[in-house]
Amino acid sequence: MLVPSRLLGDLLEQIHQERAAHLALDFARHVLDLERDEIEEAVSVACLEYMDAAHEAIGLESAVSRLLEAEERLRAVAQRRTGNRFFLAGGADFTMDAARVGAGSMLDRAHGRGPSSHPSCLSVARRLQAEAGRWAVRHRDDERTAARRARWEEARWQVRHVIASEPNPHGDA
Repeated sequence: MLVPSRLLGDLLEQIHQERAAHLALDFARHVLDLERDEIEEAVSVACLEYMDAAHEAIGLESAVSRLLEAEERLRAVAQRRTGNRFFLAGGADFTMDAARVGAGSMLDRAHGRGPSSHPSCLSVARRLQAEAGRWAVRHRDDERTAARRARWEEARWQVRHVIASEPNPHGDA
């Protein structure tokens, strides 16, 4: 049986890190579109702006002001507080995670943080598959089947997106 999540891992192993960073943002945009009706409009707009700025910044040596400004706006509209803890609302958390694949090091430098590890495109893809499963459970009666089916469909979309957007790593046939 074909398992899209395994195939996705195999495909992403062959892709240059810079392209994988763009793909992580594309994957996040897809789930953001899926959840569009449940995300506050201001948060959604800020997420899209942040993704566009991150796409622009990938491959640069330092964070461009547009990325830093978009990050600040996203945090301003998405940050929530429960008790003594802060969290990001709506798609903001996975949007920021996806941006860290390609822009994490430059953001660390811009914010004066020491080097840290950043998620891989594959870990972001898997997180987004799980998010699609959680979304499906909230909208269907048969929770177990709905989540499994939604994760599989999200992985399948990701594989199709990689195949459609990436050149053959072995050259033209």
